[in-house]
Amino acid sequence: MLEVGNLARLQYCPPIAANQVCYVGKRRADVDGRDGESHQKRVDSLLTEDAPFVNATKRTASSKFMKTVKPSNPLPFSMQADSVTMQTNGLQDLGAQVHESLIKSIREIGPNEDYRRHRDQLLTEEGRGSWEFSVRDCATPLQCSAATIVRKIREKERNDPEIFGNLPGEAVPGPRTRDLGGRYLKNYASIKRSKVYEIAKKAPKGAHLHLHFNSELPARTLFPIARTIPETLYIRSTCALISEEALENCEIIFNVLPKGAASGSIFEGTYNPDFKQSPSEAYMLWRDFKVEFVRIFPNAVPPAEYEDQLELPERWARNKMVITEDLKYKKAQTHNEMWACFNQGTRAFKGLVNYASVYREYVGMAIVRMIRHRVMYAELRPMMLDKTIPTDDGTGFLDHKAQMNVILEVVKEKQDELSAAGRLDQFPFGMKIIYCTPRSIPRERMKLELEDCIKLALQFKEQNLICGFDLVGAEDRPNNVSFYADLLVAFKKTCIQLGLDIPFMFHAGETLLDTGGSKDPKNSNLYDSLLLGAKRIGHGYALVKHPLLIEKYKKANIALELCPISNELLGLCGNAREHPYPALLAAGLHCTLNADNPALFSDDRSSISHEFYQVMVGDPRMTLHGWKQLAEWSLEHACLTESEVARGLQILRADWEIYCQWIVDTYGAEADAEED
Repeated sequence: MLEVGNLARLQYCPPIAANQVCYVGKRRADVDGRDGESHQKRVDSLLTEDAPFVNATKRTASSKFMKTVKPSNPLPFSMQADSVTMQTNGLQDLGAQVHESLIKSIREIGPNEDYRRHRDQLLTEEGRGSWEFSVRDCATPLQCSAATIVRKIREKERNDPEIFGNLPGEAVPGPRTRDLGGRYLKNYASIKRSKVYEIAKKAPKGAHLHLHFNSELPARTLFPIARTIPETLYIRSTCALISEEALENCEIIFNVLPKGAASGSIFEGTYNPDFKQSPSEAYMLWRDFKVEFVRIFPNAVPPAEYEDQLELPERWARNKMVITEDLKYKKAQTHNEMWACFNQGTRAFKGLVNYASVYREYVGMAIVRMIRHRVMYAELRPMMLDKTIPTDDGTGFLDHKAQMNVILEVVKEKQDELSAAGRLDQFPFGMKIIYCTPRSIPRERMKLELEDCIKLALQFKEQNLICGFDLVGAEDRPNNVSFYADLLVAFKKTCIQLGLDIPFMFHAGETLLDTGGSKDPKNSNLYDSLLLGAKRIGHGYALVKHPLLIEKYKKANIALELCPISNELLGLCGNAREHPYPALLAAGLHCTLNADNPALFSDDRSSISHEFYQVMVGDPRMTLHGWKQLAEWSLEHACLTESEVARGLQILRADWEIYCQWIVDTYGAEADAEED
C-alpha cells in the first residue's frame, strides 16, 4: 500500500502499452513509445477527465512503501482532505490513479474562494503596513485618480518601443531598446521624452536636504560667467599638455589670481605643475590657454551631444569635470576610480564658483533653479575647509562671515521679489547651511574646524543659518567617524552650553564595504551616527545590512537623505532597480530624495526631479502617494521650527491637490485608453 505523500520518492513514468516495458531512470527517448506517440501527448492524456484508469484493488504493494505523511507546511486556511490509499504492484497503474485523485480534488476545491480570500487579506495587511499608507489612506478621490494615471503612463512607457520597450522575450533587443529604470546616462535620451519625467518635474518636492554647494549649477552655465573676468581667471594642470594622452589623463584646477600673476605655458614640455613652488609658473591665464588649446588641439574634443554655447576648450574642460556616459560605461572600472574622477571634478568646480561675483550670482541662480523644480526650502553643504574665496580682481577675499552674508542678502532679494509677485509660498523659508569638512583631516585640524563651525553659528545665531555639521568624503577611505568621537561629543556639549543646536548630519552608509575606511566592519559610520545622535544621515545605502540599526534608527527618528542617481553613477549599484531604496522604505525608515551633486553628473543631466523620476521607474510599487510621503518627510525632517513645518505641509498639500488636477486634465484621457 502506498500513501499519496510518498509519491515524491518515485520517478514518474507515463502509461505504456501492455507489450512495452518501462524502466525507472531510462532516458525520455527510450520511453516515449515505439508507436511514435510523443511523451507530451502521453502526459496530456492524463489531464483529460475521461482518461481510463486501471482498477488495481486486487493488487498489493510491498510493505516498504507504507508511510504516513504529515504536511511540512500546512495551508493557512481550512481544507478538508480525506486520506487516499493507493494499491499497486507496478508503476504502470500509478499515473491513472494519481489522475483520478487529482481530478477529484480539483472538483472539490471548485472556485478556490478560501485561497483567494486569504490572498486578498494578505495583500490588505501588507498595504496597511506600507510606508506610504497614511498618505494613501487619506488621499482624496482626485489624488487616487492621479495616482492611477501615473501608474498607467509609466507602464505604457515601459512597453513603448519608441521610449524603452524592452519586453520579456527571447528576441535579442535592438540597439535603441532600453530598460525602464535601467542605466541612467544610457537612458537619458529616453527620459527626456518621458511623460513620467514631465510629471515628476511639476511635482511639489518639499525640501532639498542633501545638496553640495559647488555643484548645483552646471559647467555650461559657469563657463560663460567666467568669461567676465578674463584677466584674473587662471588654470593649472597636473602635467604638461603635449599630447592627446596628456589631455585625457591630466587633472585641472581653476583659481582667481591678481592680474599679471606669474604664468607658465601648460603646453610646453618644460611646464612645472608644482604650484607650491615659489615663484610658481603652474598657472596659465585661462584666456591664453583657450587660444593655445584651439591652435594645438583643434580636433581633440568630440562634437557636443547637445547645444551648449561652449567654446572648444570650455567643452574639453567640462568633460574633465563631469561624469560622462563614456567615463561611466567605458573607462572607469572600479568604485574607487569613479570616486577619484568625481573628486577631480569637485576640485575643478570649486574654482569656477568660488570668487566674489559668481558666488552671489550662483546663489541667486540656484534659488531660481530650485523654484523651477518645485523645491520650497534647501539646506546647502559648502566645503568650509577653505576659509576664504577671492574677489574678482584676486587682490582681496571674502571670509566665511562675508560669504554667509551674501547668501542671506540674495535669499532676501529673491524672497522680496516673490512676495511682491504674490508667490512667496514657492520659497518661504529660504536656505540654511550645513557646515562640511573632510573626514580625512588630522584630529588637530578637526578641532579647529569644530571651533570655526561654532563661531560661525554664533555669528548667525539669530538667523539660525548654520543648521548642521557633516563629515564628507569617500567612506572607503580614512577616517571613520569614531576616529573623532571624543571631539564630536565635546562639540555637542559646547553647543548646549552656548545655546546652539547644530545637529550632526553625517555622510554614512554611502559605501559597499561599510568599514569606515578600515578593514573592520565594526568601524562602520552607521554605528557612530546613531550613538552621536545624528538628525539625518547622508545616503544610508548600506543600512540594509544592519537589521538592528534599522530598528534603532526608526526609534531615534533618524531620516535618510537618499541620492539614487549619485549612488548609481559612483558605482554602488548598476541602476535604479538595483538600489536598496524600496527595502529601506519598506523597513519603515523615513527617507527624503536629493540630488547630491547634480552638476557633476554629466552637466545638468541630473536634478531633484530626475531623482523623483528614478524612484518611480525603479520599483513598480512606487506610487504618486509615495512621492507625496517623501515630500512631506523632507519638511518634517528639515531644520525648521514646528510652525514652519506646519506651514510648509499646508502649502505642500494645497499644491498637491492642484498638481493632481493637472495630471488628470493633461493625461487622464491617455490613461483611460490603457488597460488596467
